[in-house]
Amino acid sequence: MIVSICCGCMQHIPPRVTVNPKHFSIQIPFQTDSKGILIATYWGAAKTEHKLYVDNHSPTWASSNIIKDNRFISKSKDFLYSATTADGKVIAGEVYVCNNISIGQVNFKNVSFYNISNETNAGKTDGAIGENIMSEGIWKIDFKNHVISFASSLDSIKGLQDAGRLPAVFTSNAIEIEISFRNKIREKFELDLGYNGIAILPVAEFEPIVAGNKKIYTSAKRFSTPAGAVIIDNTIAVDSIRIGHQSFIIAISTNKLVKEKLIGRNFFDRFEFIVIDYPGKAVYLSKKQLYDTPEMK
Repeated sequence: MIVSICCGCMQHIPPRVTVNPKHFSIQIPFQTDSKGILIATYWGAAKTEHKLYVDNHSPTWASSNIIKDNRFISKSKDFLYSATTADGKVIAGEVYVCNNISIGQVNFKNVSFYNISNETNAGKTDGAIGENIMSEGIWKIDFKNHVISFASSLDSIKGLQDAGRLPAVFTSNAIEIEISFRNKIREKFELDLGYNGIAILPVAEFEPIVAGNKKIYTSAKRFSTPAGAVIIDNTIAVDSIRIGHQSFIIAISTNKLVKEKLIGRNFFDRFEFIVIDYPGKAVYLSKKQLYDTPEMK
């Protein structure tokens, strides 16, 4: 799995990216692998193609494979970053700027991004399109047809009549969704498409939620973040939850390294689509499901 970078800090806030054109509506295909959602991006005036993950819970970041020998990328003289991963480890490094990153026919000018070395990232991907780019529009991720719609106006997003609005709160660095469990327990989880699981939370919060649950399993799993990967005992419980007025069966998990509460891609990809509307600060989820039973991930 990939678990996003969070809580990024810099000396100052870098300039906001500029989007051209201002009004847009595009559809692009995407692929999925064991780590996340992949789309084609094009860097610099030469439009060099790099397939990157879509990760709303992270800043945009890139490995040295993208940076090297690219005359359209420059190192920032003003910024360095320090961030924590989902297991609480701190990663730090340099900030770069690309003069143009394109997704379909939409251009993002002067994009700041973190450099995460190939060694830190174990060489598994060249990077991710993060919140500083995603927040510039509305994203519909259609899991049924493997197509992403990206638009500047909600009117351009089709199918909303077949979706319900989730009780989501947009904070300065996350999208929070409150989940109700058995025993009248409520927890706020952060929506994280870069987390390739269903739902995960620290042991201290996990134990009271699953008290009395007979469907609990423990097995060794690979737990990966941008800070590295380890094989660790992972405990999973299958349980019922409520989000707003809707009930679902999910698999929630924990291990001793987890520091965050995340609801990830493998929860949302059971539905036909999800819409994240940054300008309107809203999340919509298809009423139709592609399958019902949660996978044990």
